[in-house]
Amino acid sequence: MKLNYDVEKLSDWHYDKFRRPNNELKFIEHIGLPENILVIRDNVLKLPEKFGGIKRIHIGDTALKVDNKDINSRSEKMRHAGYTENDYFIEFNNDIFDDLAEFLKTKYKLAYEHHCSIIVNPGQCMPAHGDTYSYLMKLMAKNYPDVKYDLKQHTRRYLIFLSEWEWGQSLGAGNVIKGQWQVGDVYSWQHKLLHWCSNASFTPIIFFEITGLEL
Repeated sequence: MKLNYDVEKLSDWHYDKFRRPNNELKFIEHIGLPENILVIRDNVLKLPEKFGGIKRIHIGDTALKVDNKDINSRSEKMRHAGYTENDYFIEFNNDIFDDLAEFLKTKYKLAYEHHCSIIVNPGQCMPAHGDTYSYLMKLMAKNYPDVKYDLKQHTRRYLIFLSEWEWGQSLGAGNVIKGQWQVGDVYSWQHKLLHWCSNASFTPIIFFEITGLEL
């Protein structure tokens, strides 16, 4: 019996899983992180809830109605694929890494940015998905309606690892799978491309993401 999971085809990428990788997931550079960022990271890993960590369950909360058809469709696919209420990641949408956000915003010349940090615990993952950039679009429509931009041409997302790679951990996008990252390694991938992160190791993965427009 062939099991087929219909992945989200949000990008104009070829979606041929046997085609050779073509730099879809790019290593950008290594950045030396200051000690205060690493201290915050250690505290966040010890007590994620104290620092505003929210458990994001892949199948969603079936008791709540989410007014977003893309999220509802994704949650339904996760349930169908076999994910349960025990499958999750931890997300921080707050100011704990604001200094890092300001640094990256300036370095990569990002405007109208937003950011978050993520913990993927051992035995957990972020399943393969594409991003719709709905938060960015809502932000621009509500607060900056006069700014002209093209979502594909101007949107940038950067991921910087705050923890060192361990055996069993992977980051993927398109047909590229990465490992052996160092703390401070920065990656990026194509607009709306399928991507994921998995943790079959014995230690958490923690990374920081920043999204914005390069105009």
